[in-house]
Amino acid sequence: MVRYINIFFILLVVVGAAAVYDMKLAAKKSASHVADLQREIEAEREAIRHLKAEWSLLNQPERLQGLVDRYNEYLQLQPLDVHQIVSPEELPARPVMMEPIGGNESLGGYAGSSAVIR
Repeated sequence: MVRYINIFFILLVVVGAAAVYDMKLAAKKSASHVADLQREIEAEREAIRHLKAEWSLLNQPERLQGLVDRYNEYLQLQPLDVHQIVSPEELPARPVMMEPIGGNESLGGYAGSSAVIR
């Protein structure tokens, strides 16, 4: 009887050791995954910093004025008139989704899948 109890406890220790080893490998894999994600996040942050710097360089007023002067004949740009600025009430209404005659499916259109304006 004692022999069976000893064999049972030995098997229990082996199973416990295997479980602990499996947990250790899972923790190591998780730590590696977290480190990879942190590296990716830092790379994305660096890319964002680079793009912000490039954006500020491209939007310098002196550079933009030089481009306007260079390509003014092609672009034919004119100064903004105060009367060109409108309020939201003055904007045209969104297009209406039309329903076909004899059917209940909408025709689509460039208003998207929004509800029909009545």
